[in-house]
Amino acid sequence: MAKKPPAPLPEPPANLSEASKDLWRAVVTEPLSAGRAALITTALEAHDRAEEASAILRSEGLTTTTAVTGAVHVHPAVKIERDNRALFARLWLALGLERDDVVRW
Repeated sequence: MAKKPPAPLPEPPANLSEASKDLWRAVVTEPLSAGRAALITTALEAHDRAEEASAILRSEGLTTTTAVTGAVHVHPAVKIERDNRALFARLWLALGLERDDVVRW
């Protein structure tokens, strides 16, 4: 009896950044269960959100000033970056993937 050809590797989700798609391809080296694919996708989406927030912070700075009172506040993107980096790290480690798999935390 002839063996079945191996299942093709899943492509990275279209909504991921190019860097996250490259990371997907680096870590997805065999067919995945739907659950594992969902966790990797969620981790990489969190990585992308953290990178987006980081870019905003580089452009706008870590603080904002209210127009009415002039009070200085922490930029809302600080929390977005922090929370999404933490989510990414938690999921990545839960998946058994290594820090070396990531180009930039």
